[in-house]
Amino acid sequence: MVNLFGRLRLWLIEKEGRSRGAPIINFDEREIIVAGEDLDVPDRLLWRLLTSINAFYLNLPQNTYGVVVFPDGSTRNLAGGLHQVASGLYKLQYVDKHERFDFTAPIREIALDGEILTVRVLVQYRVIDPLIVLKINRPIETLMENIQSDLAQYIRSHNHEDIVDPTDAQDMGRVLQYLVQRHLSRHPLSRAIAISGIEVKEFAGDQDYISQRRSNLIQQRQDQIEKSQLDRKKEIERIRAEHKVALDKLNAKAAAEAAALRSEIMHESQKRDIMLEDLRQQSRRRHELIVKAMDAISEAMEHSSYSRNASSEVKNTISELLTAIGESKFDFGQASSTVEAPSIVNNHHAKGNAKIERLTNSLLNLLNTKK
Repeated sequence: MVNLFGRLRLWLIEKEGRSRGAPIINFDEREIIVAGEDLDVPDRLLWRLLTSINAFYLNLPQNTYGVVVFPDGSTRNLAGGLHQVASGLYKLQYVDKHERFDFTAPIREIALDGEILTVRVLVQYRVIDPLIVLKINRPIETLMENIQSDLAQYIRSHNHEDIVDPTDAQDMGRVLQYLVQRHLSRHPLSRAIAISGIEVKEFAGDQDYISQRRSNLIQQRQDQIEKSQLDRKKEIERIRAEHKVALDKLNAKAAAEAAALRSEIMHESQKRDIMLEDLRQQSRRRHELIVKAMDAISEAMEHSSYSRNASSEVKNTISELLTAIGESKFDFGQASSTVEAPSIVNNHHAKGNAKIERLTNSLLNLLNTKK
């Protein structure tokens, strides 16, 4: 019979509670706690005689926490519904459970590189433990003040380029990570409220500083371009001088060798005279080919695309061409002791000329292709 009266008592309390419906709770800006109506659980004599069971029904609006202070001073976070309790007066407070958004004040600070920046962010946060929130004085104001202080420190400890680009998701992530890490180091606030997002809504620099920095960057780039061009010009002049010395030596040697050979051939037969004339032609041809080759090499070195950053194919062809010019020389002292000296020299020049001509044409083709 006692159990029957107890169930009846609970059923009546639940029915009455459900009939009242959940109240509408409005939270002001930066206010997440609203006091609710006291829950009075009377000790009625009739029900005490019938059953010792007592309870109240908590009508809890959606997305709110219901924190109830019991008569003994203990505080509990209760779900909506029927709660069996002892008689007494229970204090109710609603805590906002919604995802909330709030703006920081515009933070104006000097960045590490000296630029004055103004940054304002939108903070997304929510309450995760209403019991701890109730123990913190001005929880939302405290949260925003800490975020603003951290944001000012973030600006002071970074250069302008390293702070944030509102269009760069990676930069946004760095700001969020920094502010969240700083928030997690603060207890008990971080156990009561979680930061779930940061979005930069204002990011502006000092216009005079921006103009000065842009001018400095342009000047630096111009200086780098001029220095690079000067270095390239010096390198081309050095290579041209080296090649001219080498070419003069080759021409001098070729002239000396031709003169010595002509002196010997004058005492030869008509056949040797004919060979000598052929040798002269080969020598002139070699000289022309060497001049043509050096002009091609100079063109390759003077061209902006091939001075310092020439392709490996062009560099290899130049190297092979210089080697071929060096290898086209002939030891006339050794060959003069033989009867076949003019024929040997002629054959040597012919092969050397053919190789030089082939490599020169290859280099010119490469240059024409690159253009």
